[in-house]
Amino acid sequence: MTMKPCFPAVPIDVPSESPVRYWLHEYQYQTLEFTEMERTALSRLLPLLVCGEQSSQWVFYNESIRQQKTPLALAANDFERIVADEKYHEEALEWVRNQIEEPADILAIKRRSQRFFSSLGAKKTFEEHFAQIACLDALVCKLMLYIEKGSLGPHHPFTLLCRAIKQDEARHVSVSKLHALELGYDKSQWRALNASISERLFDLLSTERDAFAVLGVDLNPIFESKEE
Repeated sequence: MTMKPCFPAVPIDVPSESPVRYWLHEYQYQTLEFTEMERTALSRLLPLLVCGEQSSQWVFYNESIRQQKTPLALAANDFERIVADEKYHEEALEWVRNQIEEPADILAIKRRSQRFFSSLGAKKTFEEHFAQIACLDALVCKLMLYIEKGSLGPHHPFTLLCRAIKQDEARHVSVSKLHALELGYDKSQWRALNASISERLFDLLSTERDAFAVLGVDLNPIFESKEE
């Protein structure tokens, strides 16, 4: 099963020491075991996650090119490494997804995700865009943590994948936040921006609330700050 990409592949191939790389090395020739309900749930959630990884690759790739011509040129290497991380994430999530039957409304799920991620960079300054990415990746870290603590159990290979992704995303948050501030983002706007991103991502993921529930994930605690 091959879902057409939400976003095309980035033209870059650089090394990364992402823990997801080592997860792939250990599990990519195994068949993961899920209940039928878990398979159905993941068939709806994985397209959202894959689209996010594809979108993120372009954000960091474009900035790596832009930063090669600026005083912040050293940041370009950080961004290239993040692109490599995200490519491993995409590969691993796609590998799991390809073991599961696609839902009948896969195109609708994909389009919702495309609209969300495309909207993040629309008419934004570079500093605001990277502040958005920092907020978004912080929420992804929380989401991965809640899946870790969910019903699959701490030793399930998919749980271990989410843990590995979370480790990468935590570093991506730090890089994106520092970059946004270096570009001149106003820290006093951070709280309002985080609330906005939280609300928008909550709206997207809430369309699959039942699927998250199957994995033992309640979205409300993850996004409770959106009302603060």
